[in-house]
Amino acid sequence: MSERASGQAGRPINSLADLNLSAETLDSILGHIGRLGVEALEGWAAAAASLVERDKVATYGATEERLETIDQAQYDAKKGPCVDALGGDVQYFNADDIPPRWRQFGEAATNEGIYSVVSFPLQLDGEVMGALNFYSEERDALRTGQKEEGLLFASQAAVAVANAKALHARTAQVENLEEGLQTRTIIGQATGLLMAQEGLTSEEAFQKMVKVSQTSNIKLREIAQRYVEVWEEKAGEGKVTAE
Repeated sequence: MSERASGQAGRPINSLADLNLSAETLDSILGHIGRLGVEALEGWAAAAASLVERDKVATYGATEERLETIDQAQYDAKKGPCVDALGGDVQYFNADDIPPRWRQFGEAATNEGIYSVVSFPLQLDGEVMGALNFYSEERDALRTGQKEEGLLFASQAAVAVANAKALHARTAQVENLEEGLQTRTIIGQATGLLMAQEGLTSEEAFQKMVKVSQTSNIKLREIAQRYVEVWEEKAGEGKVTAE
């Protein structure tokens, strides 16, 4: 590791508080975090995050396109600094001294002009959700003190990622509930129309729409919507069909 002076991480770390999590995607949030990290840590030119998704690892927020190629090489090999950081420890790659287990990753990185990579676990409450990775075109780019700065930055970034995931999950849940309520409302309207116009029971009206849905391979909600729309168009005629 080089003995060159480190950068100053304080201002970019504080900038994480300015993130508007509700207005951004997880990818854009991580891209913003990565750019703040590049600003904080001198000598590092690009950043990306590796996040665990079920049984796979995926790259988010890459500040440069070539990082996708580099990361994919280690995902395929299941070995590399970003992958190994998921174990909870900081990992450092220096192209001047490549461990045998990282040969495939090393070739992919140097082919893209990257000669140093440092990966910090994104860890919260004992759970590692991913890694925050920085890439440099310098050899042995890690400066004195940057490991500590990076860990501090990663801890703050982990909170932002966890909050973003929780917010997006909550938003999706609310949207699903709203969609479910709208679906039940429109199906209820169509059921009532069929009962009134064709003398069907509630169950008979519902089953009729289910049969049309299955036969036409169209969602039940869309079938119900058609009944309601046709009725609205032909209300004066007293005839409702699902064409």
